[in-house]
Amino acid sequence: MTAGATAVEDIAEEVTEEVTVDVGGGPVRFGTGLLRTSVHGGLWVREPGPLAPAGFHPLPAPLPATPRTPGVRLVYGEELPGGARAYRGLSGDESVAGHLLRHGPHPGLRPALHALGRALAALHTAPVPVPVPAGAPAPPTASRGWARLDAWLAGRAPEVWAAQAASVLRERLGAERWHRLRDWTAELAADPALVVSHGAPGLGSLVATPVSDPVSDPGADGPVELLAGEDVCLAPWYSDVGWAVGELTELAWQLGGDSAAWQSLVDAVEEGYGRPLGPLRPRLAALRIALHLHDYTAYVGWQPETVERFAGFLGYLTGFGGPTAPGDH
Repeated sequence: MTAGATAVEDIAEEVTEEVTVDVGGGPVRFGTGLLRTSVHGGLWVREPGPLAPAGFHPLPAPLPATPRTPGVRLVYGEELPGGARAYRGLSGDESVAGHLLRHGPHPGLRPALHALGRALAALHTAPVPVPVPAGAPAPPTASRGWARLDAWLAGRAPEVWAAQAASVLRERLGAERWHRLRDWTAELAADPALVVSHGAPGLGSLVATPVSDPVSDPGADGPVELLAGEDVCLAPWYSDVGWAVGELTELAWQLGGDSAAWQSLVDAVEEGYGRPLGPLRPRLAALRIALHLHDYTAYVGWQPETVERFAGFLGYLTGFGGPTAPGDH
């Protein structure tokens, strides 16, 4: 497997240093040093990997009150001893990320991504819990992912290879684009317009009914489930939407294929949410892809050619200008 292929599968949370498949009907296990997952039919169990710098965020009590969204549901995991989460009664055993890796940007996944946008829009209507009930932890104001990115760009990465990747990236981007990347991270953290957020709505957390033949059966319109709770936090609305769009942007770059089909999937997320990212799209894609570069080098492995490829694409994304002040969002 090439370094590029490994990086693609890592973002989808579909590959690890080792993959175990029990052909006797047992669970399928995969993961990285950051996150490990076990899937056994409709039961998914996820837990922080051995190198994860922090555990999952605690589930809020009560859970966010959101309106019912036809065709999609948020599934909050059951907290297990040791910090794992169990998601029971899911309709499928494969994520949207897995479908994209196998079939590319086929139209059968557009309904699932539209559903993702609708689910995020519903979650963002939940009342912000202020003041915090007595005895309840205050909701974090950043996802664990954005916290890792901020620490990495600030030179506080404890992993040697991640620190080396930052050094290479900074040299390749040059001072102006490196500082632009850091400024975008700071603006995201400083925006005071906060909503109850998923925190990390990745395509590996979106479970959709498998499509056996995406050519003759393009209608992935069965139940769609978004695993939630591990990174629940308060953040600007565009943090969640940009996270998902950023992953699609990276997969389109890594996998190639029909650019119009990829764009259709990106549009589906924004249309489902009901609000476009506009000029924020390339910068949020840059942040998500930069975070993936960190996570890959910190929790999977070091591949110099992979770092160089990421640096080249991030150079392209950070070349976009446009408004950056929160009022322009």
